[in-house]
Amino acid sequence: MEDVPHHALALGGFTLAHATWSVSDLLDSELLCPLAIVERQGQRELLRFEAETQEEAISEGKRVMLEEKDADAWAFAREGALRQQEGGEAQDVLVVDFWAAGLLNPLTVIQPFERYTKRGRFRVVGDMIIASNGQMLDSASSRNIIEGIKAGIQEHSKVAELWHTWL
Repeated sequence: MEDVPHHALALGGFTLAHATWSVSDLLDSELLCPLAIVERQGQRELLRFEAETQEEAISEGKRVMLEEKDADAWAFAREGALRQQEGGEAQDVLVVDFWAAGLLNPLTVIQPFERYTKRGRFRVVGDMIIASNGQMLDSASSRNIIEGIKAGIQEHSKVAELWHTWL
């Protein structure tokens, strides 16, 4: 695994934190509005992608991120569902692609979560999954990346104090 710049991990974690905060009080019928945070010269800009459908919003967000060649770093978050096995129950997840200058391809962090409507409180469940080029990385390859993502989560002023209560 190539070395991942610290600011890419920090931005990926911060964006995951912001997305998590955004879904922590949503009803079952509501989805995260796909969002991105783009960093240029130390300044971060929040972008939201609204469209008629979630699929269109996600497609637009991915398109815009591919065009962000002059950014120092970017991270793009959206909500999804993950099935661990064929025919298994779908698990709600937050998916964050993140990239920084110097990386050949974006990396992806996937964080399963449970809506507050299921048990009366929002929960982050399971371990983060890291993927590169669509391939899940093993735990040894993911360890340092996950630690960097967790450090980025702690940069979010609202979520830093809440994250441990969601576990």
